Amino acid sequence: MKPKLISEKELDLVEDILKKWSGKLTWDKFAVRVASALGKDSVSKFTLMGYPEVKQAFNRRKQTLKEVKSQVIETMGDVTIDILINENAELRNQIHHLEEEFKAKERLWVEQYRRWQYNLSMMPNVDLSTLNQPLPAKQN
Repeated sequence: MKPKLISEKELDLVEDILKKWSGKLTWDKFAVRVASALGKDSVSKFTLMGYPEVKQAFNRRKQTLKEVKSQVIETMGDVTIDILINENAELRNQIHHLEEEFKAKERLWVEQYRRWQYNLSMMPNVDLSTLNQPLPAKQN
């Protein structure tokens, strides 16, 4: 007779963990969560597989999760594509708006540069060599 590593009460807890499981279900992840719930350092997946009721519950839950996932994909398929198409259109509009805004600001900068260039050329004792001098070093 093989030793009982998990009591009957703990088996109920193990099955509750399976019932509440969401996301990808693997034996390794399941074993880690069971060990944590039972307050043990570790429980091997082989130990869990040794209990027929746990193995059956695991397989049923895995199948249920797979079916739910495929149903979500089937029902959301067209909706997801529509959402992505709308989001794509909105992003394209944003890009177009930002490009137009950039072009307008660029025109202002060019105009401002020309204005400064003209005004500097009209100032006495200001020449290109003076304008091209580096900025003074920052003093702390």
